Amino acid sequence: MNRILAALAVPMLLAPPAGAAETVREQSERELDAGGIASIAVENPRGRVQVSPDPAGHIRVTALKIVRAHDAETAQKFARETKVSLSTQGGKCRIMVQYPQHQEVRVGLWQMMAGDFDFPGVEVRLALTVPRALPVTLRSTSGDLFTEDIAGGQELDTTSGEIGVSAAGGAVRAGTTSGDIRVSARGGARLRSVSGSLTAEAVGGPLDAHTTSGQLVVLDAQDALDLGTVSGDIRVESAPHGIVATTTSGSIETRSAAGVVKLSTSSGDVDVRLVAPLSSAEVSSSSGDIAARLAEGVGCEVELKTSNGTVDTSVPLEVHTVTRHRVSGRVRGGSTPVVLRSASGDIVLTGGGS
Repeated sequence: MNRILAALAVPMLLAPPAGAAETVREQSERELDAGGIASIAVENPRGRVQVSPDPAGHIRVTALKIVRAHDAETAQKFARETKVSLSTQGGKCRIMVQYPQHQEVRVGLWQMMAGDFDFPGVEVRLALTVPRALPVTLRSTSGDLFTEDIAGGQELDTTSGEIGVSAAGGAVRAGTTSGDIRVSARGGARLRSVSGSLTAEAVGGPLDAHTTSGQLVVLDAQDALDLGTVSGDIRVESAPHGIVATTTSGSIETRSAAGVVKLSTSSGDVDVRLVAPLSSAEVSSSSGDIAARLAEGVGCEVELKTSNGTVDTSVPLEVHTVTRHRVSGRVRGGSTPVVLRSASGDIVLTGGGS
């Protein structure tokens, strides 16, 4: 939604400069019994939304209305026309914020020439406490969305705002166009952003996270990872149950990966440490280098192949093939396939690694 709420009309007669801008703040609260409520949905086009658990199991809504205008009369008018509504129907609690539309504001020419005018701005900041197990849906256009310690499923969508989810108990789906997302959840999560960064601090279930031009960071994962970015880097601390990660012009760093490992980048480097139990590993880069480390106790069948780079390994190897651009063989008598391929980058395979 456009932040400019008023249409501009310049009168023919010159108007004298007006006084300083006015800000109106109004706060209201509402509480209702959560009995019979199965979910809650909030729609606030702009303005922060914060949701946290209520110890008593009620639904409490605090709305802070902030209106900025050039004069007190306009500010009060916009405050009256900004509505926060709450409805319950069919077991669903719905909270909506409606902002003034197509309002006319008269601006003196002196004000325009002197830069002594601010178009009216209106935002509503919502703070909710809800039963911890209640599923939550939050939607906004330019507002930030935050939740903390909510056990029910969560869906959060905003266009240009940020999203923060802390200590989620259930599944999380979060999406934004140009904002960042940061999530910690005991269940699974699906995260999407176009030009923002994604950070998963702790995720207990499967993680599906993709962004176009932002960085992707996974600090603590307990399940499978499906990660992707176009022009950002991917950094993963731990992937104990498998990882699929792709990027076009960024690098990939995985400090610990087990299970099925598939890493691919077009023009970035890859750095990975492979640990047990390892099912398979396939790492590829078109124009970047690959550095892989085998943890102690990992046995495998390895193939290192590059078209225009070099290959090098310090791992004790039962050699099958050795050329300038290709090395294959068996490590510690294992049979797990480990394939490292680069078109024009170097490949290095070592043992151990922290």
